[in-house]
Amino acid sequence: MSTRYPAAVFFDAYGTLIHFPEVPSPFEYMADAMRRAGLCVPRKCLDQALRVEMDYFKSRYGTVRTPSALDQLRSEGADIYLGTLGDVGDVKIDRVQVANDLVEAFRPRVLPDVLPAIEAVRAAGVRVGVLSNFSYALSMTLDELGLQGLLDPIVVSAQVGFEKPDPRIFLAAAQAVGAEPNDCVLVGDDFINDICGAQGVGMPAIWIVRDSADGPVSVSIARNLVDAAHMAIGHGWWKLSVQGDVPG
Repeated sequence: MSTRYPAAVFFDAYGTLIHFPEVPSPFEYMADAMRRAGLCVPRKCLDQALRVEMDYFKSRYGTVRTPSALDQLRSEGADIYLGTLGDVGDVKIDRVQVANDLVEAFRPRVLPDVLPAIEAVRAAGVRVGVLSNFSYALSMTLDELGLQGLLDPIVVSAQVGFEKPDPRIFLAAAQAVGAEPNDCVLVGDDFINDICGAQGVGMPAIWIVRDSADGPVSVSIARNLVDAAHMAIGHGWWKLSVQGDVPG
């Protein structure tokens, strides 16, 4: 393959386009929210309640397919959180506010280099998609973050039935744009799931390594998404991380 541009550039989602908050941590956020609500409970009790809510949410999140189902799960999560806290005395806790606080505590953020990277690819007339190990709710998450309208197609493991690095999810992504795997480029931060998985089907790939760690010489590395975007549509894009040939 040596056409000027790829048929599509696919980005991984979590860790590549979006990331969950680190400061404050969800535990710090909820402890502060409960303090503002007038609740005086030992921090270890608040943290335990959040862990129980997280386990409950995680066990059911993969089946969420609609906004109403997501809202229902968030409401149930608030009930689990408050139920685990137990008797809080005379303090009146607004269950709806707790549900909102839990959403904010875990609200993913768009990484700062995402929008210019997407724009660079789109400006070249190349489709920009997502290829992610994620639940059905990814589209809703991207929509809440203002990204969904910029990304098409959105290919998730919950829908395809296979997770990266399984070759079948890469083939499904290529098929979604009417192309072969070697006509597309994948950008991702997970070496095994993203890069090795893509290499397994001959899909050019770029490993996002935002820190200073070095990678294998057979892998095309970018330190940020903007650089990755220009590599994905640049000269020799079809050689990216393919058979150890890394364009200079």
